[in-house]
Amino acid sequence: MIHIIENASSGTDKKGFLEQIIKPYLSSAGEEYKIYFSEKPGDITRIAEGITAAEETVRIMIIGGDGSINELLSGIRDTKKVILSIIPTGSGNDFARSVGIPSDIKLALDVAVKRGRTGIIDLGEVTYEDGSRRKFIISSGIGFDAAVCEEAMHSKLKKCLNKVKLGKLSYGLIAAKQIFGAKRPDGWISLDGGGKIELNRILFSAFMNEPFEGGGFKFGPHASHSDGKLDLCVVDRIPRVMFFGVLPFALSGKHYMFKNINEYQASRIHFHADSPMWVHTDGEVTRQAQDMDIRILRSAINVTIP
Repeated sequence: MIHIIENASSGTDKKGFLEQIIKPYLSSAGEEYKIYFSEKPGDITRIAEGITAAEETVRIMIIGGDGSINELLSGIRDTKKVILSIIPTGSGNDFARSVGIPSDIKLALDVAVKRGRTGIIDLGEVTYEDGSRRKFIISSGIGFDAAVCEEAMHSKLKKCLNKVKLGKLSYGLIAAKQIFGAKRPDGWISLDGGGKIELNRILFSAFMNEPFEGGGFKFGPHASHSDGKLDLCVVDRIPRVMFFGVLPFALSGKHYMFKNINEYQASRIHFHADSPMWVHTDGEVTRQAQDMDIRILRSAINVTIP
């Protein structure tokens, strides 16, 4: 049995291809399935809680974008008892891009059902000051990249561009705005229980489990979901105007050639900022924070990948 969760607000018109592509495909493959529809924020989490309430391993197929995957993770009781397949229909689709899942619906179904392999991959987890936690599959970030995500979540521009399949463009336009608007406090990070690494005028810090985030920026060119580590991209003390010139290089992962853009790797990180900054997990922004513990969860979930 495949439990299919469809995000009605993600990217494209899915009602048509549910009837025309997905249902016929699964029926011809002899697969039993049940479809659940998400209409508003929180629905996917509640659906996942119900599906994973029992102890046995379950197969879940999510039709949506990176935010849909993140919301799903928040509802899964035991991620190791899930086999997850992804049909990417969002505006960013950074997880699919990182692992090579095709954007074509039929080809993505082939990976999910017939020609893919099940790989067990790492997840990341953020713990906030109040003890609350949130998992992520792609990345978490604090500062500029989270501020971009926060604005994009409420952007009328993004919704309009999604309708003409130009949703990715909205990230670039919002990023240009946020370079000048994002807070830049001082702070520090500690890696694997080591000493403090002082940071000044922080633009952002991204904690990468996969190479891509933000609709195609390769902030973690060396990140791997199977090495038990998170790759950190830390940007501080860089002039705002200069960062305009850096961003194009981040599309190909060549941004580390610039001064004050530093790469670290660790399995446990503590991040501190002197004033609150926006935080995202897989592009989903739920709060601001000053102190966070970020860690890797080894071999945490089974995913069908090419």
